[in-house]
Amino acid sequence: MWKVEKRFHVRLGGNTYVNVPNLISYKGQPLFTFKRHEETEYLGIYFDIYDAQGRHSAAVKRNEIYFGDKDKYKIDGSHNRYIFSERDSNRVICDIKKREDAHPAELEVAVNLYTPSGFFLEATPEQTNLGGIVMIDNLIMDCPNGILIN
Repeated sequence: MWKVEKRFHVRLGGNTYVNVPNLISYKGQPLFTFKRHEETEYLGIYFDIYDAQGRHSAAVKRNEIYFGDKDKYKIDGSHNRYIFSERDSNRVICDIKKREDAHPAELEVAVNLYTPSGFFLEATPEQTNLGGIVMIDNLIMDCPNGILIN
């Protein structure tokens, strides 16, 4: 069973979040949710992926990527890493590292995705770009929200 978790160590977009339940909230809604498996204690990330037109492209649940259009998208990776990308352009939409590949964090995530309203979030392995603001190697710790975007 997976339960919502508030205590964890995650890297997203080149920044570290420790015990921050809502890494990024957009218009009052968290973009990412974290749950921990009761038995294995693995941390899982949950979020939706939209394209530039606001169409739902994929979902991430328990660090696994679920998508429908196999002609447009592909997944590469291994036991500890998943890379979700566009087939035509090879543009990486989501890169999830877990277990040993994420060390010292529990998870390391990079995304290039849109919200349903068209807001673009670019969180590469090195930095997070939010509407002209660039965040690099910050530590955000012990607060209910890391980044609030209205």
